[in-house]
Amino acid sequence: MKSIGLYCFSGTGNTYIVAKAMEEAFIKRGCEVSLNSMEMPVDLNKDMVGLVFPVAIQSTFPNVWEFVNKMPQSEGQRVFVVDTMEAFSGGVIGPMKKMLIKKGYKCVGAKELKMATSMQTSEKKVAEGLSKNEKAIVDISDFVEALLSGETTWRRVPLLSDWMRSISRNRKIWTDMSKKIEVRHDVCVGCGLCVRNCPVKAIDFPDKRIMLNHDKCICCMRCVNYCPKNAFTLGGKEVYQKKVEGFMQSVNK
Repeated sequence: MKSIGLYCFSGTGNTYIVAKAMEEAFIKRGCEVSLNSMEMPVDLNKDMVGLVFPVAIQSTFPNVWEFVNKMPQSEGQRVFVVDTMEAFSGGVIGPMKKMLIKKGYKCVGAKELKMATSMQTSEKKVAEGLSKNEKAIVDISDFVEALLSGETTWRRVPLLSDWMRSISRNRKIWTDMSKKIEVRHDVCVGCGLCVRNCPVKAIDFPDKRIMLNHDKCICCMRCVNYCPKNAFTLGGKEVYQKKVEGFMQSVNK
């Protein structure tokens, strides 16, 4: 029996859907699987370690890079990655492989999946997202099969991917994106759910009024999608929320 350690970060729950599908696919193939958040330390006493996360700014979120940077040194631990994106990445697969190799990991496979955008502001985007998600579940099952049979690859395109990764290192780009998120204070009921579930502690509730710290926010859209009153807007538009079953319970473990 192979043992698999999956480590997942998800903003709106899209990536959580993939992580759960991977967990099920591994179990069906006789593996022992632990599914963890990226707040847990990596257990190297596994046959393979998998990192599952969303694409953002053609790379991934700062907290994901921080997690990888804090992973322990290894002597050949096999690792794979799966990322979820709306359309294109470019600045994550190559740079992450480079980082992990320096830490002593053996990079055995990488898979990128097109899924629903976390910023759904139209019914068209909702329909497109559902179609993408259905295909992604099929693709991830095939990827698991390929991983277990040793038929996966992890390519790296050095110059382009390193340049695209450099863009996401700039804090200003995250701050500017975060400023598109606004709170309709007349709609907010002060439940504090967004404060509790923000992965980077960028939301406060002074004087019973939500305050978003744009200089800390990574625009993962968790607050926007899981507000019970849909009190957040994006660029002045109301977002079509997608509340993934079981995701909030996993965040609040």
